[in-house]
Amino acid sequence: MSPKKVIAKRQTATTSAAQAGGSSKRASKLTTAHASAARKQSASSASKIDSRPSVASASRKRKDAVSDDTKQRASKAAKIGAGPTRKLSRAVSSRRKTTTTTTEVPRPRAPITPLNQAPTQVLAVFPVGLGDCGELGLGPSKTGIYRPCFNPYLDPNGSPSKFHVVQLSCGGMHTVALTADNEIITWGVNDNHALGRVTEWDGVFQDIDAGSGQEEDGELNPYESTPTAIPASNFPPGTRFVQVAAGDSCSFALTDHGLVYGWGTFRDAAGKEQFGYDANGEFIKWQKTPLQIRGLGTITQIACGANHALALDVKGNIWGWGAHEQNQLGHRLFGRHHDKIQHLTPRRVEVCRNKAKYIASGEYHAFAIDKKDNVWAWGLNSFGEAGYTKGAGGDSALLPYPMKIRDLCGKGVTVIDGGAHHSAAVSGAAEFLVWGRIDGGQLGINFTTEQLGDEDLIRYDERNKPRICLRPTKVPTIGDAVYVACGTDHTLFINKEGSAYATGIGSSGQLGLGSDDDVDVVQ
Repeated sequence: MSPKKVIAKRQTATTSAAQAGGSSKRASKLTTAHASAARKQSASSASKIDSRPSVASASRKRKDAVSDDTKQRASKAAKIGAGPTRKLSRAVSSRRKTTTTTTEVPRPRAPITPLNQAPTQVLAVFPVGLGDCGELGLGPSKTGIYRPCFNPYLDPNGSPSKFHVVQLSCGGMHTVALTADNEIITWGVNDNHALGRVTEWDGVFQDIDAGSGQEEDGELNPYESTPTAIPASNFPPGTRFVQVAAGDSCSFALTDHGLVYGWGTFRDAAGKEQFGYDANGEFIKWQKTPLQIRGLGTITQIACGANHALALDVKGNIWGWGAHEQNQLGHRLFGRHHDKIQHLTPRRVEVCRNKAKYIASGEYHAFAIDKKDNVWAWGLNSFGEAGYTKGAGGDSALLPYPMKIRDLCGKGVTVIDGGAHHSAAVSGAAEFLVWGRIDGGQLGINFTTEQLGDEDLIRYDERNKPRICLRPTKVPTIGDAVYVACGTDHTLFINKEGSAYATGIGSSGQLGLGSDDDVDVVQ
């Protein structure tokens, strides 16, 4: 089965990027596909004018008894100029008791301890797949690689590398990464300003419909295809970042003090592009440079779906904004309440308040883990991807607000992630658990006859082909689990020995197995 193609201004290409180490969601994928997607800082600054009264303010009241004659002279003097007024002031002062005022010099403020800490381990980045639009970050000449390779621009030990990546996230057709030097670097498609920087180029683009090979060369926009930092001038002085996250055509960054910046755009089900509103309430279609996201609590983690964003605050509350047609924000909004202002403005998820400790997102569904290790899910469930079995598989199967996923509660889940219609997790017992759509090999399990006959586990399509795995099921034979990440229709696993495995749709080489073949059983 071929993955869904989304056309923006360019042909969609699928890419994966892998990193040696751990991160979070798309904001942390060691390898993630670019197969599903398409393609202002207009933040207003308000200046407050200090209106403290001057020393010689006419509004100051005096308790001294002044004769009517003196008042009249003072009035006349005030009309003429400052000279007589100063003399009058001395005359009046001489009749008052002298008082001495001592102004206390404020002590210097102690530095505020950052709430969030950035990762410190420098990672080597391994891109793989097609990169017809610069998604691989290999520069303007390399447009495809079917086996993972070091990115010379990001290799901590290589040349011409100057960026030391500590965390990254792959979006639909772009990638955003955080470096050890507190830079945010981006590469890939910038048609909807997902890169957060200027990438205009006067060169001639290559023909992306040209024939393909195992390693493909071409001529790409060097400002998009080469990892480049967003100028620090786009952020307030002293801003330090701890995490980045990417959606289809949007990007976000979290600071050490719990602020969130974003850029790019969301795209709703009708294809309408919309990012949000600035500080003056003006609608933003595309946010070209980083803009602080207002209305959030103090944030400790961020996550992105295809066209929505989630944030976890220090109190354990979850916030969501962006597209909402599949209830991926968990806001219980229906019918006329599908108001764009409510969707594009961060709102707190009312279920699971003050409970969450971790969030993650698939493309159209989302997860949270609470402080008691319960797993919650909401959003699209048409292939059972949310893990809620009741009603799963229907064309309009949605979870309008967070529901507890019984099969995952109490399993000590440490990592959870989602693709378009499937999901995966790592349990406390070091198991790889997968569920959701299976007709493209997304789960990588060779189901036994007994499993295939279990109607509480497997659901079939109209052709009597296995289509959905309703419950989290262990992936056997690939060792103790450490990390898992989902692309649109593929999954990658990393075990305790550091070995990587892949399964699912491979039509753009995103599996890294040396070909564009699909894989039904993990290898």
